[in-house]
Amino acid sequence: MRRKLTLWAGWYVLAPLGLLLCLEGFTRMNPLSALWWMVRYPLSMLFAFGFLAGLCMLPALCGSTRSHNLWLWGFGAFFCVYGTVNHYKLVFRLEPLFVTDISQIRDAVEVATLGFGINWLVIGLTIAALIAALVWLIRRKGEAIRRNWLLPLLGCVLMVWLISICKFSLLSRHNATDMNEQAQKNGSLFTMIAMDRYRSSLMNIDYHQQEVEEAYTRLMEAAPAAQPDAVKPNIILVLAESFTDEAILGQHLNLTKPLMPYYQSLMMECRRGLIYVPKAGGGTSESEFEVLSALRSKYALNPYSIGLPPIRSTADILTDKGYSATALHWHAGVFYNRYNNLRMQGFDAFHTLDTSCYPYERIGSYVTDEAHFDSVMEHLRLTDEQDFIFCLTMQNHGGYTYFDFREKYGAPTPFTNQYSAATEKVAANFCYLLTQTDKALEKWIEELRAFEEPTVVVFFSDHLAPLGTDVLSEIGLPIAGDEAHRVPYFIWSNYGGIQPGQTDLYAHQLSPYVLTQLGLCDDPFFAYVEQLRQAGVTSDETYDLLSYDALFGQQYAYRLGGFDPVNPNYQVGGSMEIIGIEALRLGDQICIRPRLGSLYQAYTLLVNGKPARGNIIPASNDPFTLCCVMQDASGKEYNRSQTLHYDSTDHLLAQAQPLDCKVLPLDAQTYFHVKSNAAKGTTTWASSDPIGLWAHTVLTSQSGLWQQTGTGRIGDPLEYGIDTEGRLWVTIPYTATPELSTEYVQQYLRNAAAVLHLLDCAPQP
Repeated sequence: MRRKLTLWAGWYVLAPLGLLLCLEGFTRMNPLSALWWMVRYPLSMLFAFGFLAGLCMLPALCGSTRSHNLWLWGFGAFFCVYGTVNHYKLVFRLEPLFVTDISQIRDAVEVATLGFGINWLVIGLTIAALIAALVWLIRRKGEAIRRNWLLPLLGCVLMVWLISICKFSLLSRHNATDMNEQAQKNGSLFTMIAMDRYRSSLMNIDYHQQEVEEAYTRLMEAAPAAQPDAVKPNIILVLAESFTDEAILGQHLNLTKPLMPYYQSLMMECRRGLIYVPKAGGGTSESEFEVLSALRSKYALNPYSIGLPPIRSTADILTDKGYSATALHWHAGVFYNRYNNLRMQGFDAFHTLDTSCYPYERIGSYVTDEAHFDSVMEHLRLTDEQDFIFCLTMQNHGGYTYFDFREKYGAPTPFTNQYSAATEKVAANFCYLLTQTDKALEKWIEELRAFEEPTVVVFFSDHLAPLGTDVLSEIGLPIAGDEAHRVPYFIWSNYGGIQPGQTDLYAHQLSPYVLTQLGLCDDPFFAYVEQLRQAGVTSDETYDLLSYDALFGQQYAYRLGGFDPVNPNYQVGGSMEIIGIEALRLGDQICIRPRLGSLYQAYTLLVNGKPARGNIIPASNDPFTLCCVMQDASGKEYNRSQTLHYDSTDHLLAQAQPLDCKVLPLDAQTYFHVKSNAAKGTTTWASSDPIGLWAHTVLTSQSGLWQQTGTGRIGDPLEYGIDTEGRLWVTIPYTATPELSTEYVQQYLRNAAAVLHLLDCAPQP
């Protein structure tokens, strides 16, 4: 009896407490802080304990003590991982994990590769302890126990009951919009469940077709008429990742000199102010969604993660007025399911790093703001019609610890505050990024002043920079309350169509406000949003009803208005068309360069439906077909060109233009050692001097065609790559370099007759 009571106490009292300690201990990266939280907030602790106790009752279905304990071990491992991920999301996004984050696992993995000063000692010791416990449990003989069907049922009832009462009002001490404070005081489990229920409750409205149609009819009757004489300028909407201005930053840093002198002078001729964004320190997609759609992201768990239905947006409104609508984002386009979500909002095309092979300049890990703005100008010059361009920058994105820009770029420390070394590094890095944004803005805006087409720039930040909670606290920047949600915006025109002044807005009000300023806001819903703003109304039943209809309902309003936001001609990467072929004979092989409508459009060349490695095919007298497709890393196809037919490779050479390229003998370069891989028998080297950034290259040798890959993954034999600084990396067999010297590398490449063909579709080095 005593043994049975001991087991029960361990399984249903100590085990839930242990799981709670794993979760909150890793969330806070300090088990003592977790214990202090349990003492200080007993009601929050009891909620989490009850939920975990219910979870620990489920293994009662097991037939032995060992299997029961293994289940508990699995729960413990899960909550250690949960707590660790929760910690870093709180530190860098100022919010804990939510249920909907499961849809963004791919995004999280990509971001995690940046590195965030992870406490590997704590994580390593925990992994070692978990492995030791697992080995002990596996080797330990388990006793047969009687399966209990009642306890799991009681556990499920307990968890369901706790979920049903989990509302922010249950522990009504804290601001429901401040998720960082909620997690710190009410605990991770309570915050996650309460937030999910809170957002769902926002849309508990009475929804009927007749009410929707009556409400939208009133909006259509009240909407302003289109102004036929209104100027239709190009409209450039810039989402400036993690941007803040000096007026905010200067309140906390004792700056030795202005960081953004051009920006400050520019504000004197702009409509400007602060916008209230839905998230602090993260949530780019939610700010983006609100600005484009005039809908509030609170009406969805995460608008982009749920997969948008067709949504009437700024892009759709302007395409109805004859604009072309293009989105530019020099980063991976798969984040936030943008390839589909922007299509659903009426865009014509979406360009990303996945759709372009141009070697854009970077600062740190991200493409510069200057490169983004240059792309905007290139697109403006290529089109005849008015343009709506949505440009999502990446330069100022966190984390801010992967490089020290003072060492890498000679950046200064532009403040006199005395901070910890970690905070000083992050603050100096962020200040340097802002100075680069200022220089990019100066070049771009001055270029637009001389641009012959009337153009309006709408520039806004998506959220507070995710510098990390420790850094933000040390600097004194707000991480809670309304101040943490306010970020700058400005509206500027090159033809005087915008009156200078200051107006503060909510993010969902920005596009209606801009279109009203330009005399282009005749959409009934957008016009109504602007009317509510002018009246100072922040909560409205008609707005809620039409929001529900658009996001979750049957879109009766769209039917009544005759709107169909999805563009049937939407193309990832723009129109893909082969306008010519260039070719070069390399011995008994043919190197092919398709000329596409967009010079730097990314593509995979298919020959008879199969990828041609390195765009090289063997000489042949057999007929074949050529086609270009645009694919992601998994092989998913986004775009496809027309198919060309040839009778033989001689037929292709007769019709093709000569492929002009520069040939670089690799044995003439000097190299330094990067890494060795004993398992694969390889060693990787990089050229001491940059060879330049090239969009297309082909490396051939007596061993055949080398495989080009990213320098972060390079390591297999006969692989090569070009890093962001233009250095050539090569991987050769380990046995070829027993002394790991540049002379041996040069000799190997000389013997192999290795040469790099630099095709003529990228800037010269």
